Amino acid sequence: MPLRHPLGLCLLSALMLSACGTTRMDAPVNDNWQMRRNVLAQITSWEFTGRIGVRDANDSQNSSIRWRQIDEDYVINLWGTLNAGATEIIGTPGQVVLEQEGKTPLSATSAEELVYQQLGYELPVTQLRYWVKGIPAPSSVGQPSFNEENHLIALSQDGWDIQYMAYTNYDTESLPTRIRIEKPPLRLDFVRLNWNLQP
Repeated sequence: MPLRHPLGLCLLSALMLSACGTTRMDAPVNDNWQMRRNVLAQITSWEFTGRIGVRDANDSQNSSIRWRQIDEDYVINLWGTLNAGATEIIGTPGQVVLEQEGKTPLSATSAEELVYQQLGYELPVTQLRYWVKGIPAPSSVGQPSFNEENHLIALSQDGWDIQYMAYTNYDTESLPTRIRIEKPPLRLDFVRLNWNLQP
């Protein structure tokens, strides 16, 4: 099912997440993977802003994104998508509500269900809050790949391929600032991510 409807791409952009190249490290990263993974896993309240691109075989869209996560709750704001208007997604355990400017709010018991209702796709929305930090989701075994300095540059999990193209230092650890998440025909590009670990 191609992504032709602007609301569909808008929803997918907000709930999910440039050219390929070598991973750039703008700041030192802990070269002990298990220690680094533990530190990042303990960061449960955070916020980032940036840009997100969503592409499939037939269409592509780009927009600005702000994602605020506080433990199990999150608010995702998206704006600048073609003719879609400002969008806000509020998620709590057991309920997700999507509000779009000038539209009737949509709700579901999970983000995955909401995506499936609107697009017919099964997408690992829940895993994204781990992937964007640069660690595997705890739901299944991931396959990380490292460069010569033992920095995570790629991750395969649940049929998705995640590439980490750039990091920069934020407080206790380095966090990704450029990520590609791909499972053909879908590709999600997060770029210019600016993190705040105390939202």
